[in-house]
Amino acid sequence: MAKTVGEVLLDVLYAHGVRHIFGIPGDSIDLLMEPLRKDRRIQFVQVRHEEAGAFMASALAKKTGKLGVCMGTAGPGAIHLLNGLYDAKLDHAPVLAITGQVGLPYIGTDYFQEVDLLSLFNNVALYNYQVTDPSQIGVMADRACRQALAKRGVAHLSFPFEVPRMAAPAAFREYTVVNHELDSVPTAELLDQAARLINTSERPVILAGRGAVGARESLIALAERANIPVVNTLPAKGVIPDEHPLALGGLGLLGAKPAHMAMEQCDLCLLVGTNYPYLEFLPKRATIMQIDWEASQIGLRHVVDLGLVGSAEPTLKELIRRIEPRDATPFVRRLGQERRTWLSNLTKEAEHQGTKGAINPLWVADRLSKLVDANANIAVDVGNTLVWMARNFRSRNHGWLVSAWLGSMGFGLPAAIGAKIVQPERQSLAVVGDGGFAMLMADFVTAVKYGWPITVVVFNNRRLGMIKFEQEVHGIAEFGTHLFNPDFAAYADAAGGRGFRVDDPDAVEPALREALAESRPSIVDVYTDADVKPLPPRITWSEAMGYAEAMFREVLHV
Repeated sequence: MAKTVGEVLLDVLYAHGVRHIFGIPGDSIDLLMEPLRKDRRIQFVQVRHEEAGAFMASALAKKTGKLGVCMGTAGPGAIHLLNGLYDAKLDHAPVLAITGQVGLPYIGTDYFQEVDLLSLFNNVALYNYQVTDPSQIGVMADRACRQALAKRGVAHLSFPFEVPRMAAPAAFREYTVVNHELDSVPTAELLDQAARLINTSERPVILAGRGAVGARESLIALAERANIPVVNTLPAKGVIPDEHPLALGGLGLLGAKPAHMAMEQCDLCLLVGTNYPYLEFLPKRATIMQIDWEASQIGLRHVVDLGLVGSAEPTLKELIRRIEPRDATPFVRRLGQERRTWLSNLTKEAEHQGTKGAINPLWVADRLSKLVDANANIAVDVGNTLVWMARNFRSRNHGWLVSAWLGSMGFGLPAAIGAKIVQPERQSLAVVGDGGFAMLMADFVTAVKYGWPITVVVFNNRRLGMIKFEQEVHGIAEFGTHLFNPDFAAYADAAGGRGFRVDDPDAVEPALREALAESRPSIVDVYTDADVKPLPPRITWSEAMGYAEAMFREVLHV
């Protein structure tokens, strides 16, 4: 019996490792839903907003390197996918978007819900096609999966309404699944040159990005063999445990002072799996080496002295074989002491509670790092919450998920759900601000429906806190940042989960303990102090003056 286009599509997806599809049913994809209903190999996860579904697919892809898939109807459903798809594109996560379209006779007639989806998806997708003939399905579905996996980006397939039910000719149902695991290494000559640079440098430093996360053990082994301090980018938090003697913390405005000192003082900087864009934080007078799997990323942001095109894991292993062991130098010992002082000061800041009764957000992040499992998956939303977690959460072997390059609010909750789906044995937390959580909070119900016991920790300061701070730094009075919030704990209970409302510092730890032990999805709604400032590691004179001016304006109401 001939297979339909929809059935062949599912065959191809399953062969490429797809086990979940996130989306909302709708009229233009009804004929795709029917084979999905019958096919028990792939689970359809019904979400409450397509954007959340796309974020889940992106988080799944970031977490596993496998293909994430999301689906939306013609018109509004497809449009809703875009924000999550741009997150995947910018963070190099392989995701396939499947969209419906109006029927073939109506394309180009301004029909109900007709949107030019190929034009709409042209910027976000590296493979972007509409299937109009059943003989196309085998090659198009296979190419879409291959392109997304091989190039680590977004692919898009659109199906006019009647196409999924059409019979696919047997001759056009053939395809070949390729292993997309990357194991390339630079040439021996380049590796030898890199080893010489490391061996002869006096103050080397490693800057590790998200591309190094899958090579964690080899990265640490290289650092330990040659006593090289390690700085991490924000999405690579946890690539080395925060309390490892060679860990210096993060770089950038959310980073740590010792990491900035290392960048200023090093004579060699080895970038592993990152094309870090903020040039003001990179070394000004040091040799730069870069390891990246894609040649186009080498030297994209910063001129490099030596580029090594290769996957992080095998390239680092080859370097380990070539570099000489080295004892800790005065440079390393000095930075280590700075790091210990920095961590001690963070702890003291976290323990200080203000006089207004609101809870210090640093304290919440500090307690979380002591209570969660050592291998928990932590999905963090953007904003002040990300600052507190980047600095005060001590990572051990935790999975760390952020919307790094897009920096989108709303990412935390769906990302925690996506992580729980693919690694159900691990704790999964969404650590979010009240503004970001409210954007997609409806999908807390999705976690309840499917029985995925995630823990949502809401830093509830009744503000768009990062925007408030940014306005003040620019010398303007706070405006438009106040939030009117529902009772998030009551919402959790109403949704069938478990809610905890925390407005006392002494209640933070007991509530977190109880929530983490819950067998149902839970929300811990913590009332935090909106006036705690997300200060950068070093404050410029212009920032200080801008903040002072803003305070003056607020006091005088001008």
